[in-house]
Amino acid sequence: MKTATDNLLNSNPFDFSSSAKKLFVESFRENALHHYKSHEFTRKLWDHLKFHPQLIKTESDLEKVPGTMVHLFKEHEFCSVSKEDLALILTSSGTGGQKSHQFLDALSLENVKKLALNIHRALGMSSDKEYNYLCFTYDPKIANDLGTAFTDELLTNFTGKKEVYYAIQWNEEKQEFSLNEEGVIETLRKFAASNTPTRILGFPAFLYEMIEKYDLQLNLGPESWLQTGGGWKGKADKEIPKQEFRKFIQARLGIPESHQRDLFGMVEHGIPYVDCEQGNLHIPNYARVYVRSPYDLSLLKKGETGLIHFLCSYNFSYPAPSLLTTDYGRLESCSCSLGGDVLVLTGRAGVTKHKGCALTALSLLRN
Repeated sequence: MKTATDNLLNSNPFDFSSSAKKLFVESFRENALHHYKSHEFTRKLWDHLKFHPQLIKTESDLEKVPGTMVHLFKEHEFCSVSKEDLALILTSSGTGGQKSHQFLDALSLENVKKLALNIHRALGMSSDKEYNYLCFTYDPKIANDLGTAFTDELLTNFTGKKEVYYAIQWNEEKQEFSLNEEGVIETLRKFAASNTPTRILGFPAFLYEMIEKYDLQLNLGPESWLQTGGGWKGKADKEIPKQEFRKFIQARLGIPESHQRDLFGMVEHGIPYVDCEQGNLHIPNYARVYVRSPYDLSLLKKGETGLIHFLCSYNFSYPAPSLLTTDYGRLESCSCSLGGDVLVLTGRAGVTKHKGCALTALSLLRN
């Protein structure tokens, strides 16, 4: 029997008609009811705040859903199904080395794969064509529980693939991960000489520093792509504006600016927010994003900056349908044809330095 979430994930992720928005409302209510019944903390929190999932009937009702602070997922293991039913556990290090765990049963794992493919397909980023891949992330054969490794491995499945090279590799002798710089340079030169187009995935700071350090000037071809993620954490002093970075990559690697996209995601949330050709992170109809005042959590208007509050409905094993983050951002519009709002990230709240897997990886550049 088809569920409301099945109906949502079988729809166009960038359809924002009233009927499409209704699909999300129905899917979210279905998901919220599951977690309300299955997860004691979520139920007690919502009862305390006098909120019940059955109250979700319209789009405006979604704005009233209480958010669970992201730090709780770093301090506690929250799961809405039996551990025996889990298919995958993803981790991401957080503040002070604390780890978030996202629990995925078979249904939720299939859902996140489907929605990610739908989003990339709608953005023209999937293909039956075969590509070589250079991934600036951890080898998933070793780091199979890391969110960044899972994401990059997932992205390689949205096209045909020939050769896949993971740049952060396990050193058996040192019992630690290290960046194989020589392997990266050799791989890039080999890919440039082949007749197969290339896709590069991962941290932009890695790629930028490698090009500068080795003075690379290659032509990977007009059919090649770059998809960055993880930001410039730990390398903010070397960060360059997105448009300038795109021009730099086109000049040094031959990848067209239109084939360069950025991705933002959180292991606790799981929805990928991906650039359009204009470089804006679009919010699909598979999620809702609200911006709230850091003082009283009141809803802020479009264009105003505050704490980001995410809603999603695909995950039935991890009780984070409503996640209040420590990220600052705002909502804006885009003139491209996708429609909907775009998410502009502006920084982190608080004064504690957040050390996530992106920062851990970037520390390898200094070794």
